Amino acid sequence: MKKILVLPLLVLFVGFTSCSDDDSEDEVVVEESGAILSYEDVELKLIDSDSDEYGVAFSVTTGETYKQSEVSEENIAEIDLISFANQVFIAFNSPDNDRDFEEIEGAKTTLIQMANVEMTAEEFDMIEDDTLLKDLTVVNDDESQPITYRDVVLFETAEGKIGAIKINLLNAERISIDVKVIK
Repeated sequence: MKKILVLPLLVLFVGFTSCSDDDSEDEVVVEESGAILSYEDVELKLIDSDSDEYGVAFSVTTGETYKQSEVSEENIAEIDLISFANQVFIAFNSPDNDRDFEEIEGAKTTLIQMANVEMTAEEFDMIEDDTLLKDLTVVNDDESQPITYRDVVLFETAEGKIGAIKINLLNAERISIDVKVIK
């Protein structure tokens, strides 16, 4: 019985391959996983205070944080995320949608999805390449949502790089995040 099942499959396979007039069609193409940029324990300021200890802006390309006093026309194009908080909620803003930076020439748009993110902190921790990230669609919800420790936020940069943020620490003064983004 096994010989009968194997034989027709073999014949079908040979018949399929013999019909091909281009040898390159027989090659199996394996899509390699791409590299990601990964940053751990990025600290950003949350409250409006006189303290200039933490940055308020972050570049996913360079991994640098910028204090409010450091953001300028010369570096705004490098910035992808802005931390934002008030008495009710904590959020991330797109540079071109932040009240402090939207008027700076060159501020770019980052799509940010804070609500209805299905990725868990555990799934975030397992990301080692772009396999999971490249299949995501970021829905710019443009809403400030209450986020908590271990929540995940998605984003897509103006250049089309999709990434995720995991919240590690959250208090009245600062937020500590891990970031993974397609390189």
